[in-house]
Amino acid sequence: MSRRRAVWLVARREIVERLRDRSLLISTVVTLVILAAIVVLPQALGLGGKERYTVAVSGPQAERVAAAAQRTARAVDAEIEIDRLASPAAVRRAVSDDEADAGLTGAADRIVVRDELEDELGIALQEASRLLRLEARPPPALPVTALEGSDDSGGRVAIAFVAVFLLYGQLIGYGYWVTMGIVEEKSSRIVEVLLATIRPRDLLAGKVLGIGVVGLGQLLLIGVVGAALGVASGAVDATSDLFSAVPVVLAWFLLGYCFYACLFAVAGALVPRQEEVQNVTGPLLLMLIGAFVLSFTALEDPSGGLATVLSYVPPTAPMIMPVRLIAGEVPVEQVLASVAAILVCTVALIGVAARVYSNAVLRTGTRVKLIAAWRATQT
Repeated sequence: MSRRRAVWLVARREIVERLRDRSLLISTVVTLVILAAIVVLPQALGLGGKERYTVAVSGPQAERVAAAAQRTARAVDAEIEIDRLASPAAVRRAVSDDEADAGLTGAADRIVVRDELEDELGIALQEASRLLRLEARPPPALPVTALEGSDDSGGRVAIAFVAVFLLYGQLIGYGYWVTMGIVEEKSSRIVEVLLATIRPRDLLAGKVLGIGVVGLGQLLLIGVVGAALGVASGAVDATSDLFSAVPVVLAWFLLGYCFYACLFAVAGALVPRQEEVQNVTGPLLLMLIGAFVLSFTALEDPSGGLATVLSYVPPTAPMIMPVRLIAGEVPVEQVLASVAAILVCTVALIGVAARVYSNAVLRTGTRVKLIAAWRATQT
């Protein structure tokens, strides 16, 4: 049997077995429920209370428009505070320094904002202006002058948080499946029958490939359904940031899974019984938990020094770099360097995993030490 056919047969067996496993369906449903709770429930329950805005004004007409907007804002469940300043220049400084959400000056014929006008505030100011200028038929909408470019970083950070949450769950879940699959075959002696037909390396490659395909398919399903729920509920906008996040998550899941699957495979080959799986996978789980916690540094500051450095470290890169890509701007050279680092380490780990697995997978009596499994292949 050729190596390609052997790997494919093992991968197909893993795919079929995993798809028949009810735990896959349960985990998918649970993940979708949690995702719906994160995305949909706050919007559906109206959590967060009234939106509060500050409007800086200079001049009698600007003050009259702002006062009328205070009354109008109640219709959109918002509150407006008026900040009366001495001059139009002071209004612009207040808006530019983020001390006010919008500004009105002089004849109040223009709304000044720092980057973009919030929907509720815009509705209140436009309606107030219309009511005070009934002589206009029809009353024109106030033009918006942005002092800086639009910044939708808040939405990108929210998407990045959901993305890293999904990556964390998938990497832990499918890495653990690799370990459990190996240990189950060892404890039931099925591996002895399989290795009578195919090579150990082909068996390992097929197992990792098959489980990875199932994980990628589940992640794609969760990503598409989650994006649809967010758009349908109004929790997120159907922007390019949302749709570009899906391939980013899928790509970094593949990179992270290949890296961690080798480590989980080594862990599974070293123990003979399922009771010992938690002990041997403990350090790997701690590594993934640490990467997940550190990903919050990238959420807070995608271009920060710590987040940038962690993007080049293979254990943390699969959760740090996608957050940076979604939440901020990352130079192409940094992305390529991060991908290269994790690929180099993964290739090295493949050789280590195959070597340890080939020697240790048939040892079913006691737990095998890593050094012993590595050196024994020399004989």
